[in-house]
Amino acid sequence: MIEPVSLAKAHMECRYLKETVPVLIDLLAFEKVGEFPGEVTLKHPNTDWLIVVHEAGADAPVKQMHNHFGVRVATTGEVEAAYEYLSAHKEEYGLRQISKPLYNHGSYSLYFLEPGTNGWEIECYETFLRKETGEGMMGAVRASHWDSLLSPERFPGKGYVPQAFTHGTLACGDLKPSRDFCTQVLGLEIHRANENVFYVKHPREKCYVVYAIRKNWTTFSPRFRFTINLESKEAVTRAHRWLVESGKELGVTELGDLDETDGTVSLFFLSDPNRNWWEISSLS
Repeated sequence: MIEPVSLAKAHMECRYLKETVPVLIDLLAFEKVGEFPGEVTLKHPNTDWLIVVHEAGADAPVKQMHNHFGVRVATTGEVEAAYEYLSAHKEEYGLRQISKPLYNHGSYSLYFLEPGTNGWEIECYETFLRKETGEGMMGAVRASHWDSLLSPERFPGKGYVPQAFTHGTLACGDLKPSRDFCTQVLGLEIHRANENVFYVKHPREKCYVVYAIRKNWTTFSPRFRFTINLESKEAVTRAHRWLVESGKELGVTELGDLDETDGTVSLFFLSDPNRNWWEISSLS
């Protein structure tokens, strides 16, 4: 089993950075922390998790809501305010499929599609948290993802403040192989939400990935992936050697080469039993 030290990054594939990045900064409170040709790295000020946005051009496939990402606000009223603000500015930002807020899996949420092909959720667990404690928190998945609230002055004029970047999602046809893979290969913990959904996360972190059954789903390129950090380059090398020898039996459907071209980082890509992509990387 791989021994991760963090679930460190989400990677998102878009059509054009000039269309997608303003949505994440202006509407979801992300801040730019890095940039290379064809990619931008963003961070929410209340969340350690990073998101790397990769430009893929006009042929980037639409992810719809099967593979969305999510931010969280503190109150249900802010979800309503977000719906009003996004609806009023949808032409300016090229937004599509803005759904009216609704309750789902304990959260009160709206969903929208940004112009780069990716679904986003603005969620709130205020009502749920009035009723649930203990096991209902799903390993802190549903608990507050912040130590202190960002003030409205950090995100003025909209009526809502995204307080944390919380999750990404992966679609699959069968949950059991993915549950086994996440625990027995990736070394992560899982929390079952219902018969069609489970959450996967690192035990010391609140950010998480949702696996959900879908009747029809599409697999994407490795540009759409999540990054797990190991403690050292040596640990990454050992993990890759193990998967070369045993990966097929463990459910690895594709295994990339070990990449050590960067002198500070070692990494490789793999796809799980449902052909969703993960990156295994050393701490830089």
